[in-house]
This record gives sequence, C-alpha cells and structure tokens, in this order.
Amino acid sequence: MYQSDWLLRQIEMMGQAFKRLLQALRERRPEDAVEISREAIAELMDTDPNLLEVLSPDGLVTMLSAGGALDVFRAHMLAELLAARADAHDELGHTDAAAADRHRARVLLQAALPLAEGTDAERIAEVLGWLAE
Repeated sequence: MYQSDWLLRQIEMMGQAFKRLLQALRERRPEDAVEISREAIAELMDTDPNLLEVLSPDGLVTMLSAGGALDVFRAHMLAELLAARADAHDELGHTDAAAADRHRARVLLQAALPLAEGTDAERIAEVLGWLAE
C-alpha cells in the first residue's frame, strides 16, 4: 500500500513538473525551464541535482540500481527531464550542457528499455528515437 501511494504521488508530482517545464519551453523561458528541471530532479532523486553533473551516465544507472535492479520509473522520468532540459540549454546556447544531458538521457533510457513493459516501453523507445535524431 505504501509503495503504491508513493508511486502515485511521484507520478502526480512529475506530471506537474513536466507541465510547468513544457510551458516554460513553449513561452521561450529557457532559464525557468532549467530551474524547474533542477527542482524536479531534486524531488525525483531526493538529492542535490548538482550530483548529476559529476556522475557519468553509467554512474547514474548504477545509482538508480541500488538494491540490485534498475528503478525503471526513476530512470525513465530522469531521462525525460534531462531531454527537456537539453532543449532549454540549446536555447540558452549551452551546447555542451545540452549534449551532456542528451547523452545521460540516452544511457538511462537504453538501460531502462529492456526492463520496461507496455506503454512505458513504447514511450522509452519513442524518446530514444527523438534523441537519436
């Protein structure tokens, strides 16, 4: 029961964060989009979002695999946040940061895809396709 309540709260929180993030991107407010993504990453990961900057993409996978199995939900949501933040970095002219976020997102999604099922797997494959373009 507790785990399903936690998951439902996480899904709701991520939905609200993505809505705010996408609105900031549509309104051409990339600075706000980056800040919103940092807040969402901190909430999702329960850690300082600066940690993502110092971990390699494989290190992120390892961090999300504490306990032996990859947390597919967190890996997927973090990858989606990073992909959106990459767009904001592009608008700001931060091409290195954008490329790093896209690379992290790809690695996370590639790790999550074999473990995902149904519509989650379809969405992960879709985002991987976008990131490959």
